[in-house]
Amino acid sequence: MNGRRRVLLLLTIVACSHPSMPRYQPSDLAAIELRPADAPSGLAYVPQFSGDQDLKAFARDDAEQARLAADGFELGNGALFVPADRVSGGHLTARDPIVQGTVAVFSRDEGASASLGRFLDDLRTRQLRGVTDGPPPALGDESYRLEATNADGASVTVLAWRHANLVLVVIGTSFAPASVERLAHLVDARALAAFPSRASV
Repeated sequence: MNGRRRVLLLLTIVACSHPSMPRYQPSDLAAIELRPADAPSGLAYVPQFSGDQDLKAFARDDAEQARLAADGFELGNGALFVPADRVSGGHLTARDPIVQGTVAVFSRDEGASASLGRFLDDLRTRQLRGVTDGPPPALGDESYRLEATNADGASVTVLAWRHANLVLVVIGTSFAPASVERLAHLVDARALAAFPSRASV
């Protein structure tokens, strides 16, 4: 019995002394998100529809806001790129290329994963048409690739993945899938570089 108690005590000490796992912080987003200088050729960053987003701005409705809060949402960032001559306004057609990037940090890995799953479900069931799941990119702890069309008939490529408590998404509309992949790998490299090397105390 004494030996068993010693083992249990040792396990307790190890568990209590193990540092918490490193995680992304809201302050890391600035080093990861897509920036104006990342604009693909012919496109430009749209500042009025880009930038950091708090919980209310990030959620599409009150119900999703409550779910995001339960998931531990902390901060999001969106980046929108459209044809350079349309940044200040003007009608976009189905043939015009558009690129969207999203990064969001959560307090827990599980919350980030749940939020990512709901986002993909919303794309499949509400936002896009004829969705097919392509080979997932070799990114993060979980990753997904969707190919579809939008309500205007434009082709859409979605790459979405998660690193720990960080969700990342790059979407290209009427935009070459290979170029979507390049942007995704750019953001992913930044996420890997920003990952905390030491556990928080």
